[in-house]
Amino acid sequence: MNNAAPRLIPPRIQPPAKPLTGLAFLAAFVRNPLEVAPQAVYEQDLVVNQLGRVQRLWVTSPALVKAVLLDEREKFQKLSQIRLLAPLLGRGILTSEGAEWKWQRQASAPMFRHQDLLGFVPAFVRATESLLAKWRAAPEGAVQEVDRDMSRATFDVISATLLPSADRTVGAAVEESMQLFQRAGGWGQLFAMAGAPAWLPRPGMISGARGTVMLRSAVTAMLRERRAVETRTGTGQDTAEGRVPDDLMHRLMQARDPETGQSMNDQQLVDNLLTFYLAGHETTARALSWTLYLIARSPQWAAILKDEIARVTGGEPVRSEHIERLVLVQQVLKESMRLYPPVPMLSRQCVAPTRLDGVEIEPGATVVLPIYAIHRHTRRWEEPDVFDPGRFARENEAKIPRYQYLPFGAGPRICIGMAFAMLEATAMLATLLQKARFAPVPGRDPHPVARVTLQPGGGLPLKVTLR
Repeated sequence: MNNAAPRLIPPRIQPPAKPLTGLAFLAAFVRNPLEVAPQAVYEQDLVVNQLGRVQRLWVTSPALVKAVLLDEREKFQKLSQIRLLAPLLGRGILTSEGAEWKWQRQASAPMFRHQDLLGFVPAFVRATESLLAKWRAAPEGAVQEVDRDMSRATFDVISATLLPSADRTVGAAVEESMQLFQRAGGWGQLFAMAGAPAWLPRPGMISGARGTVMLRSAVTAMLRERRAVETRTGTGQDTAEGRVPDDLMHRLMQARDPETGQSMNDQQLVDNLLTFYLAGHETTARALSWTLYLIARSPQWAAILKDEIARVTGGEPVRSEHIERLVLVQQVLKESMRLYPPVPMLSRQCVAPTRLDGVEIEPGATVVLPIYAIHRHTRRWEEPDVFDPGRFARENEAKIPRYQYLPFGAGPRICIGMAFAMLEATAMLATLLQKARFAPVPGRDPHPVARVTLQPGGGLPLKVTLR
């Protein structure tokens, strides 16, 4: 533990002492799925509940998590997550399985080489500077809705790097669609977990469908425009609109299935473009939002980071060569993602008889990987609810088992954009702390709510003072 700063215990979930059942379970799940994990999930390796006829297992030990995500992954599939996300994301890289998933990942992977990603650092800084300019136009010390602003800034990053587009309607469509999706998220997650058919009515269904149509239409129009430009000019050629970039959109358009030689059709391209637009900015936005809140609550760490950033950058804009030297900035980000993992839980459905830790598991059982609880497990973390970036000092981080810390998932389906996200978050956080100070708003502490990503319930307002 770091003894230089007072202990900070930020807002957390208070788990029920015993497993919830019946209507109590349903009400808690719709309100916030994190609230249905009983205290035992934070203390034991494996907790088994029976929900009606369905077996539900909470898996928390690194060895068992590894079994589900790697060693025996063929027996555990993403069925409920696919049910939840497929209406919006189709069968893209996040919502497909088997060979269909594998070739889409192979097509996308070349965009995420670390050395190539370093070239995006100036774009990360520019997007942050644009946000700072917006804040600078407000009165000194004004309250800013940081969670909303981080979403817009990270969307600007995606639009300027992996998926450049002149179509400004996409950003507005993404923001509105995500709001509609998150608003009805509890019901959507409940119906997906129960395996309910997509047509079954539920709260938020109509508004969610409207948002999905709007968003997919905007991305389809953008794709058709790009295809027309590339047909006329070819990639890398200058046009009246500027140079056609060799970006992720182009590479997906050019990708071929190594088995069949087929390229992606327009529907598959839209599925993957939406996946990268949404997953590529939403998770980083959540990580930055919660990190700024923790820094606002911890003036000592704010001062420590300010000193490191000044020492590394010399007061100049953050550059690619600075990233690996911003060691404490990355420690704070990692500890923030431990306390508030951007994706707070994963689930799998058992599709073949098997055993975990001596427990017989039948096909149809739901296996939950409660990342939020794994990151706060009382047997694996010292003072698990305390904000302590020292846990991720190099000598301490090396002792953390691989499947105990899962902000980007693990196994073959680990987040393809993990390196991109860490570079982006490091550059953006350092730029923000160079130019601004953050303070909490009394009485407005956010509470963690699982809505696919970990949302700050009630929003995340902070007082922002520009340096």
